[in-house]
Amino acid sequence: MAAFRKSGGVVAFHWDGKIADPHDQAFADALATRRFRTIENAASEEVSIGWVTPADPTGETFALEDLDGGAGTWLRIRMDKKTMPKKWLQIHRDAAEKARGKKLSARERRELKDDLTEKMLPRVLPAITLVDALLFWDRKLVLLFATSKSAREAFGKLFFESFQAPLERANPLQAGLRAGLDDEQKYALERLEPMRWPNTQKGEPAPRPRSKALPATQPSTTAPKEIEA
Repeated sequence: MAAFRKSGGVVAFHWDGKIADPHDQAFADALATRRFRTIENAASEEVSIGWVTPADPTGETFALEDLDGGAGTWLRIRMDKKTMPKKWLQIHRDAAEKARGKKLSARERRELKDDLTEKMLPRVLPAITLVDALLFWDRKLVLLFATSKSAREAFGKLFFESFQAPLERANPLQAGLRAGLDDEQKYALERLEPMRWPNTQKGEPAPRPRSKALPATQPSTTAPKEIEA
C-alpha cells in the first residue's frame, strides 16, 4: 500500500453534525457517490476531481479495509487536468503564419486552436495530482496533507457533497474548545485576548532583547587611600 508523504504542510479542519462511521458501508458508499471519473479520452480541456483509495487510484472500488489509516481513516482525492500544451499551439501557429507569409488574425488563431484541440487533445494525457487526508471521526477532525488553495477548496467541496457537512478550518480557539474542557474552562478560553507578535517576515526589525537593569552603585563612604610617593 502507498504511504503518506514524508514532508510538506498540513491543514486541519473540523466539522459539525454527524457523518457516517468510517467502519460502516454507508461511509464508503458516500465516497462512491463522488468518485473520480477519468477524462483520458476527453476531446476538450477538462478537470476531473473525485475520491479514490490508496489501493485503487481509478476510483472504481471503495473497500473499507482500503480506508484504514491506522490512527484514522485514510482519504484520498484525485485531481486530473487536461489541457492542450502551449508549445504545440505555438509550433502549429508559427507554421501556419510562415506558410501564409503573414500573421494570423484573432479569429484565425481561435479556429486553429479549436481544430488542434479536436484532433490532438484525445491523445494528451491529463496531469494527475493525488491529495491525502487523515480523518479522525470521533474528534470530528480532518488533517489535509496539502496547503494550496486549489487543494483546500477541492477537498472541502468534495467533502460537503459527500457528507453534507461543511468543513471549518481549525484555529487555536476551536482546537481548545474541542479539547474536552469543562464549561468554566471554555468560558475562560473564550474571554482570552490574542497577542500579536512582531512580523519579522516583512522587513520589520525584530525586537531587541532588553538587558536587565544593573543595580545602582552606592557612593563609597570611605576616603581613598593616599598614594605614597
